[in-house]
Amino acid sequence: MNTFLQQIVTDLKKEFADDISQVCIVVPTRRAVVFLREALADAYRQTIWAPRMLSIQDFVRQQFDWQFPDMLPLVFELYAVYMKRLRQEEPDWFEPFERFYPWGEMLVKDFDEVDKYCVDARQLFTNVKDLKEIELFFNLPEGEEYQQALRRFWNTLRANDEGPTETQEKFLKIWQTLYDVYAGFKAALAKKGLGYDGMAYLNIVEQLKEDPQALNLEHPKIVFVGFNALSKAEEEIMASLLASKQAIVYWDVDWAYYTPPGERPHREAHLTGEEPAKFIQEYHKKWGSKNWDTRLILHDMRQEPKDIYHTGVPLQVGQSQYLGNLLRGQELAKLKGRETAIVLADENLLFPTLYAMPAEVERLNITMGFPLRQTHIFSLLMVVSRLLRNLRWHQGQVAFAHREVQEILNNPYIKAENAQVSEEILKVVRRSNLIYVSQARLAQYPLGPLLSHIFHPPELSTEQPLSDLKSLNAYLQTVFLSLLDDAKERNAVLEAEYIYHFHTQFNQLQDILSQYPVPIRLRGFVNLFREVMQRVRIPFEGEPLVGLQIMGFLETRVLDFKRVYILGANEGNLPDTSSGNSFIPYNLRKAFGLPTFEEKDAIYAYHFYRLLQRTEEIHLIYNTVVHDSSGGGAKELSRFIRQIRHFFPKQHDRLRVHERIVSTPAAYGESPVINVANEAEIRTILHQRYIATDSEGYFSATALNTYLGCPLRYYFRYVAMIKEAEEVEESMEANTFGSVLHHALEYVYKGYEGKTIGPNDKAELNRRLAPSLKDALAKNNLGRPSDLQGQNYLLRNVIEQLCKRIIEHDVSGDPFTLLSREDDKNYLTEFDTGKYRVRINGAFDRIDHQIAEDSIRILDYKTGRVELGTSKTKIDDLFKDNKYKEAFQGYLYAWLYHRQNPDARIKVGYYTARKLKDGIQYLDGNQPLNPELLYQFETRLAELIHQIFESDFSQTEDEKKCRICPYKEVCNR
Repeated sequence: MNTFLQQIVTDLKKEFADDISQVCIVVPTRRAVVFLREALADAYRQTIWAPRMLSIQDFVRQQFDWQFPDMLPLVFELYAVYMKRLRQEEPDWFEPFERFYPWGEMLVKDFDEVDKYCVDARQLFTNVKDLKEIELFFNLPEGEEYQQALRRFWNTLRANDEGPTETQEKFLKIWQTLYDVYAGFKAALAKKGLGYDGMAYLNIVEQLKEDPQALNLEHPKIVFVGFNALSKAEEEIMASLLASKQAIVYWDVDWAYYTPPGERPHREAHLTGEEPAKFIQEYHKKWGSKNWDTRLILHDMRQEPKDIYHTGVPLQVGQSQYLGNLLRGQELAKLKGRETAIVLADENLLFPTLYAMPAEVERLNITMGFPLRQTHIFSLLMVVSRLLRNLRWHQGQVAFAHREVQEILNNPYIKAENAQVSEEILKVVRRSNLIYVSQARLAQYPLGPLLSHIFHPPELSTEQPLSDLKSLNAYLQTVFLSLLDDAKERNAVLEAEYIYHFHTQFNQLQDILSQYPVPIRLRGFVNLFREVMQRVRIPFEGEPLVGLQIMGFLETRVLDFKRVYILGANEGNLPDTSSGNSFIPYNLRKAFGLPTFEEKDAIYAYHFYRLLQRTEEIHLIYNTVVHDSSGGGAKELSRFIRQIRHFFPKQHDRLRVHERIVSTPAAYGESPVINVANEAEIRTILHQRYIATDSEGYFSATALNTYLGCPLRYYFRYVAMIKEAEEVEESMEANTFGSVLHHALEYVYKGYEGKTIGPNDKAELNRRLAPSLKDALAKNNLGRPSDLQGQNYLLRNVIEQLCKRIIEHDVSGDPFTLLSREDDKNYLTEFDTGKYRVRINGAFDRIDHQIAEDSIRILDYKTGRVELGTSKTKIDDLFKDNKYKEAFQGYLYAWLYHRQNPDARIKVGYYTARKLKDGIQYLDGNQPLNPELLYQFETRLAELIHQIFESDFSQTEDEKKCRICPYKEVCNR
């Protein structure tokens, strides 16, 4: 295979022979430099003085003595300029650095792009009040589309005849300051000998306008190789050097998408459409008539055999496994691995791909770097940073948010150190519903050195700017050193390497913060810490020209391979449709010639089809799962695959297109019905629980209602004893809300048993409400009222108001005598069904005696929806389903009370939170229950007990109930 770089070197060798050292070759990327050196060595095969070979970035930077810092120092420099500019108008104005940082980073990128595209920043950032003035004042690119784009932008700021809205005015005000910030930022950098790439590009362009010989070129001839889309500055630099006969430009194109000027297109021309050649055609149109030294390396992919495979595979890991199987079949150990490339359009596929590599692949060259954000160490560092951000100090004591505590204790690195202690603490946190975990509670356990240090942070304010970073830096330094010492002690070489790189980055952050002492709050520091750490990568070491090549898509620029496998060939990855954040709106970008998503799509199109040009076999592997939980789906197959299907003529024998869908056979259909047979072992469990004299088990209203709703759910909960997973409840769930209400009223009426309650008790009952509510919150593990935040604080107030309304209703009616409250044992009853003698119990919220009517009233507090049925609802209806579960419970309680007090006139009522204004809702319309109904209930209850003991446990037919069932995953519904 004759690669593009080999053709370039061959052409240069003919022209310069052994004097090629007089040439400087500039390519798009540093990786391309490595392959260029290889092509040069293959062409000469003797000792020569090699030409200078540089990436375009290095070529520009070598023209200046500046330092080019990373993004973080640049944002700090910009912040200082921004603060100074805004304080000219408002002397007391202040914006925290952590709030500025995200859009400060965006501004630096915008300024860089503005310079690279040689946009007049003064015009761009000027606040002009009239559209006609804009058209006259702005020196815009020619063409109606630019004028229309500017009009569309301006119309968004003229929403109506009354002028701009408040938001639009705010935008205009910020926009008006941006030129001063931009100019001040560049001046501040220049004063310190610093710069960013766009600033260097623009400086070169300005120098060349004044003097075409202004560049400090060490070589008489500059050769630009393999470029496609040029920034305006790159275009100006190349044009100036071409005009002065100092440069040669090589373009790499194919007949499939490009027809050279003056040539007649072939019959099958533009197999791919014209998008890939968008930029090169523009440059030829500008430069073609000027007799400049621009040279086409014109390839024709239609004249060579080529197999293109489109393969759809489900899931990210499925794509990698499929690739592994393909490579295994290729017997790569016998092939020249250097000629094969794996291109990851989705870089998240790196680790699945590495794990899928067959044993035959002995050498790999990975250029993407090892992303440390995917390690357990990174996860631990991030949760420690959040622990600092969310901790609470009270009277010198610290408490940690439960989420961070649980994440730290569940981190594999920490669990490996002390799994038993971690699990013990986690159980306590869940069972006690600890929303915040105090340092004192954690100190009760043998945590070990690392955990002890993590849970002993310095006392830091989360609201005020940090006056001293020393204590915070020392705390984090100790975390790093403890991790590093532990890794070395265990001889975990790879982990030690991770930690070393993280530690190095942290030290660099410290250095930057010491150079730029801006006021920064804890949240801002944590955000910076996260930003810095998540970008850390460990470079893979190895011979770059040996072995199978694994690279990102844009790293393929200028390179050629015989065999290419592209993974993640889905829309959104290929092309990458993510749009970078920018402060410059789309219409303004369009108006001033800044790149938009249209240009980005064309760039990807060129590099994709250029990669196909000399490839003999290419596999485009895409994810067929639209919504992939691993993060790699959610998009259809790439548009490039559709273009190949459409444009590549099937009758062309040399371009063979193959389509495949790889899938795992699966039987789709309804989930099988689960039925648990009531065999001897289960019957034994039921007998021991409900019949045996030494057991305390009993049937409750909740259990019986559960069975009526779904026998299988009853089996899971009350026979198999499968409990729901315990979770910390930050905001009250419905059951907790009801529990707090019940307990609050229970405590309010504590001590009133046997007493008559009437209007004179109102003040005392209301006085008892606040401490009762406090005790109810504590009983439900929600802490003190002062601990409540957000939704819990609001719900606590709702409960207080509900309790007040219940008290008001109680004391405003006829006097009653309180008999019992929350009684859960006094009405435990043995019930002989004729076959079984079982225990049944009910926990009554309240029982009182209505003096005027001489009736017993059983009351229940309900915070949810209550369905009591109508006058036509029969006892049999209560046993068909659990639709009327409140009515079933009421009859069960009345029946239990009636068995001990057969002469009592019993009423059952409900205080319903949703209908408190209607007072108490009664079964049978505020009339004592008919004993005949209770007899019917007893008969049906006996039949229900028989069914539980003798029938199989099957699923409910009503799948709506499965939506909120805790066992739905077990049933696969």
